[in-house]
Amino acid sequence: MTQHLAATFRQVLGDQNVVETAPVMGGEDFGRFGREEPRIPICMFWLGTVDPAKIAESQRTGRPLPSLHSSLYAPVPEPSIKTGVRAMSAAALSLLANRKTAGK
Repeated sequence: MTQHLAATFRQVLGDQNVVETAPVMGGEDFGRFGREEPRIPICMFWLGTVDPAKIAESQRTGRPLPSLHSSLYAPVPEPSIKTGVRAMSAAALSLLANRKTAGK
């Protein structure tokens, strides 16, 4: 599923806007759905929401960016929401189309 969605995101958002990372041990509860019967395929993706200038500054200075749950975390609202809606819509449509095709 991860590879399928990565390809979908590349098609919709552009290659330069999709970065694959190594798996991490996150604390999200939805992971249980992939581990218990009935096993439900899962995939978690991260949406980049930080101002590119702040990312560049962090890379230049070595100061880390605030984490998602930090009071200092400051996403750029409009492009973040638009990109998130595009990504989730594309993911849902792609997976539903794939499921419909697989069921034939």
